[in-house]
Amino acid sequence: MTAYKPGDDIRKMIEKYIAGTASQEEIRFVELYYAYSEKNKSRELSEQEAAMDHARNFEEIQRKINATAPAQRRRLWSYKYAAAAAVLLFTASATYLWFKKQDQPLGKDFTAVAIKDILPGSNKALLTLADGTKVVLDDKAVGKVIEVPGLTISKTKSGQLVYTASGKPQQNGKIASNTVATPRGGQYQIILPDGTKVWLNASSSLSYPELFSGNKRTVRLSGEGYFEVAKNKAMPFHVETAAQDVEVTGTHFNINAYMDDAVLKTTLLEGSVNVHYSGKSKMLQPGQQSRIGNASPEINILTVNTEEETAWKNGLFQFSNASLKSILSQVERWYDVKVDYSTVPNKRYNGMVPRSAGLSEVLHMLEVTGNISFKIEKNRELKVTTRQGP
Repeated sequence: MTAYKPGDDIRKMIEKYIAGTASQEEIRFVELYYAYSEKNKSRELSEQEAAMDHARNFEEIQRKINATAPAQRRRLWSYKYAAAAAVLLFTASATYLWFKKQDQPLGKDFTAVAIKDILPGSNKALLTLADGTKVVLDDKAVGKVIEVPGLTISKTKSGQLVYTASGKPQQNGKIASNTVATPRGGQYQIILPDGTKVWLNASSSLSYPELFSGNKRTVRLSGEGYFEVAKNKAMPFHVETAAQDVEVTGTHFNINAYMDDAVLKTTLLEGSVNVHYSGKSKMLQPGQQSRIGNASPEINILTVNTEEETAWKNGLFQFSNASLKSILSQVERWYDVKVDYSTVPNKRYNGMVPRSAGLSEVLHMLEVTGNISFKIEKNRELKVTTRQGP
């Protein structure tokens, strides 16, 4: 029977749990650790008290592990548990830092304590109405945001922007169009007049009519958005970007169309979509992703991990064999920093990190697994250096 100790063991176990390589005993330990953490999370403890509580949890979990017959130990791994484990990893890391500080000072390159933290993004966006009126949504209280003839726009307690049409809102005889734009460090959810739900990632925008009419529903996306389209076969839903048109009737899918990314990606989770690009079109099935390169006339189809592609919507950074550059582009948008890519090494990562974590925690995770260091300048510019030696 393995004897566990506070500190580095739990961090390693959680990392193995997320990667799917943990043993049955390690899986049991992580899930018990999660249960104890959930039970105690409402308690306000000092750093030292938290570390001591952590040690007591280890002792209690060790006793339960030892008392459990091998036949009763089973794997409970799921995406829900992995997401929770990603959050636990930072709890364990923070406790590990406390124990580490009792033994020796941390090096100056240890980002988690060496830089002033930058908070993660939040629900914030700017609504621009057809007449040019601008409404800062994060400043608005729950309830009606604005009311015009034939239309009520309201904000829910969970931060959604909801359109309720009671007629035909028009601007100079035409159906009026609105735009919701998220800044760096922002995200927002919109429920369109037809009931379609849209999640906007950071640095993105969606333009749409206040009321859908005619033989199709058309919206225009810049950046990244996740869509759950209300079914209406008589009025197909179209998402236009700068380079493609995605046609659906009722389905769940994600479009990553940032202008500064080299590849335009459409990922299908449910139903079917038809991707139109440069006079060509291809149909996607669930689990597939279309990729269009900046200089390519082709629509390439791949089978992908849809949970990874849509992890941002569920509050996670999740990556598998992802380049450091691609990870930092997500960090740049979510934490509103500027990355100096001139010194970014060619490294690849696997992992899962909660988007609710402070920037220092995310950078620390990259540092300890990639032999690199980060430095944040006063102008929020993030610089990367490769450490020498073992």
